Amino acid sequence: MSVKSWSEKAVILKGPAGALDVRLGQHEVSTPSLGEKSGLIMCHPHPLYLGTMDNKVVTTLVRGASRLEIGNEQSLDTIRFNFRGVGESEGEHDQGRGEQDDLAAVVDYAMTELGWQSIYLAGFSFGAGVACLYASNHQKKHPEKIAGLFLIAPAVHHFEAPATLPFEFESHVYMGDADEVVPFDEVEHWVDLLTPQPHFHIFEGASHFFHGRLIDLKKTFLDDLAELTHR
Repeated sequence: MSVKSWSEKAVILKGPAGALDVRLGQHEVSTPSLGEKSGLIMCHPHPLYLGTMDNKVVTTLVRGASRLEIGNEQSLDTIRFNFRGVGESEGEHDQGRGEQDDLAAVVDYAMTELGWQSIYLAGFSFGAGVACLYASNHQKKHPEKIAGLFLIAPAVHHFEAPATLPFEFESHVYMGDADEVVPFDEVEHWVDLLTPQPHFHIFEGASHFFHGRLIDLKKTFLDDLAELTHR
């Protein structure tokens, strides 16, 4: 397979609360791949605080992931989407409960319609909470779905953070120790008590939105993602 350009297109999915507004990033290829298809799904920050799939942290990490080569000239496809009640997505904000169902619909679409066999799941702030809860709750029923979990500034004060994470895949947590939105001490305490222990990446002096440190965040995230995709 020869990988060419990557581009995003708008897709409307049927979600549990109505239409879901999705951006599907795919690579143009000259010949189809016979290998395993995989991709990254990225969840956005809190809808009630202007969080959307166009958030800079979200788009930066999605674009970075699209450039990764994962062996045999393959690259990761990507999905970012708006939770219910955001942008063109229908429905109303549901405090992270219904948003897990939104994510479930996107994961099912990636596996059944796109043929993804491995999904790398990421989220920023509120989106990290949704991704974490989805991975913890749904992994028990469908252990084949998620191949890696990446939580950027997880808003542990906004969701019932679990005491355990799935053992089937590795998890990563990324935090700035100067986060002005999500209390760093609360995240650090949560990570310390988690079983199994996730990889904990601390960015000294970084704020919630990683102003001035976004390149550092992207590099660390892509290094971790590349390590998993090459196994």
